[in-house]
Amino acid sequence: MSLDQIIRKRRVTWDRLETIVSRLAKRGARRTPVKEVNELVHLYREVSADLARIRALEADPALIREINRLVVRAHGQVYRGTSRRSLGLRWFFMVGYPRLFRQTWRFSLASFLCSALFAVMSYHTVQAHPEIVADILGGADQEFQGEKTAEDIKGRFRSTPAPLLSSVVTTNNIKVALLAFALGITFGVGTVYILIVNGTMLGGFVGAYAASGAAADFWITVLPHGALELSAIVVAGGSGLLMGYSLWCPGQRTRRRALREEALRAGQLVVGLIPAFVVAGFFEGFITPSDQLPDFLKVGLGVSAAVAFWAHLLLGGRRVGQVANLLHHESLGK
Repeated sequence: MSLDQIIRKRRVTWDRLETIVSRLAKRGARRTPVKEVNELVHLYREVSADLARIRALEADPALIREINRLVVRAHGQVYRGTSRRSLGLRWFFMVGYPRLFRQTWRFSLASFLCSALFAVMSYHTVQAHPEIVADILGGADQEFQGEKTAEDIKGRFRSTPAPLLSSVVTTNNIKVALLAFALGITFGVGTVYILIVNGTMLGGFVGAYAASGAAADFWITVLPHGALELSAIVVAGGSGLLMGYSLWCPGQRTRRRALREEALRAGQLVVGLIPAFVVAGFFEGFITPSDQLPDFLKVGLGVSAAVAFWAHLLLGGRRVGQVANLLHHESLGK
């Protein structure tokens, strides 16, 4: 095929790429149909090959410059001037992570049910026999016995300076989450133990305050940070159960291969929770003990953070994810 024939045949394709690139630059990827973004990636590859061909055939330098500028503009839209590392990190949190959660939601549900079951059992037990729960959790009798007041629970968060409390709580929550994940290697038994202790402790506290008629004060104090914190712990437990399940039921894979593959997904699931723990730690250090903010506002902030967390997990990365997925994989493939 001669150079003139190539130009006549490919001119329509070049014009189409020009149109898409201009439209994408004006509207942005979020408002561009997925079909069009997909076409952009496809045409970018084709026109890049065309550029190499017309250079090899020594086409008019003006034409080469025109197509070269078009390829550069298309390249800029595909990669959007972003490094692979930052693109990958943003893609992970905005698209990949909620998708991963939806793929593994059954394990988070199992984590929630396990924690909730023992929380309910502990709640009823501590009202009639608080010593039983206290013995299970190390004999901390004062936590579950005697009359409780609103000041008892609030005092727990006011006795430590806010910055120190925030950092300590954040670090501790991340450690618990990583432990729940790591103990999945015990066929999930260790993870279940962590969830049992967590649920039993929560139910014990609620039961103790309910027995004293201060249950409402307990929830008002705990919800500002606890709604998000407990949500993240549930997902962390799901990561450990996912890894444990791969050892019990590897399917057609060897256990070693199943563990390697699922441990990677479980690890991503727990690492993605770090921002949630940071936010929960900030709330626990600065919002929960605050005397300047009214209770309804503190509870509203905490519940809103938890709702946003679950909304992102359940809805995040759907339509925009399709666009980001195309650009992400094109970036990795270069």
